[in-house]
Amino acid sequence: MKRLTVVMFMLAGSLLAQGPGGPGFRRNGMGPRPQQMQPAGNADALKQYLGLTDTQVQQLKDLRKQQAESQRPAMEQIRDKRQQLRDAVQSASPDSALIGQLTVDIKKLTEAMLANRTDLQAKAQALLTPDQKTKMAALEQAQKLMQAAGQATALGLLAPPAGMAGQGGMGRRAGMMARPRGRMMMRPNGPPPPAANQQ
Repeated sequence: MKRLTVVMFMLAGSLLAQGPGGPGFRRNGMGPRPQQMQPAGNADALKQYLGLTDTQVQQLKDLRKQQAESQRPAMEQIRDKRQQLRDAVQSASPDSALIGQLTVDIKKLTEAMLANRTDLQAKAQALLTPDQKTKMAALEQAQKLMQAAGQATALGLLAPPAGMAGQGGMGRRAGMMARPRGRMMMRPNGPPPPAANQQ
C-alpha cells in the first residue's frame, strides 16, 4: 500500500509538471504550445504551397474554430482538476484516493483532447485533393526537421529565414544574437553616437 501511494504521488507530480493537457500543452490551461499549433489567421504560404482554394481555406479555419470551442470545456476541467491535485498533494494529510482519482481524471481528459485533435486532422485532410495530400506528406517531413533546423540556426549553421530574425520560430535565438537591443547594441565603427539632446 505504501508503495502504491508513492507511485501515485510520483504520477501526480509528473502531471503537475506538464501542461493541463499533458505533453504539448501550455501550463496556463489555454491549449497547445505555440510551436505545435499556430494561429490560422494568415494561411497565404500554405495556400500557395498546396494550391488551396479560398473555399478550402475557409473550411479548414471553420474546422479549427469548432475544434477549439469543443476543447474548451475539457481544458477548463483539466485546469480545475490540476489545481485540486496540487492542493491535495500539498495538503498536510494527503488523501491518496483523491490524488489517484484526480490523476486518472486528468489522464482521461488529456486522452480525449488528443483524440479530438486526431479527429480534426482526419477531417481537415479529407478536404484535400490527392495532389494536395502528396504535398502535405512532404510538409510533415519538413515539420519533423524543424527542431534540428532551429538548433542549426542558433549555432550559426543556417541563416534565419527571411523576416524571422529576432522573432519567434527557428530564427529566434540567432535573431537575438544578430540584433542586440538597448545598451547591448554595439556599433562596428567607433563609439556610440551622442545623445539627441547633447549640444
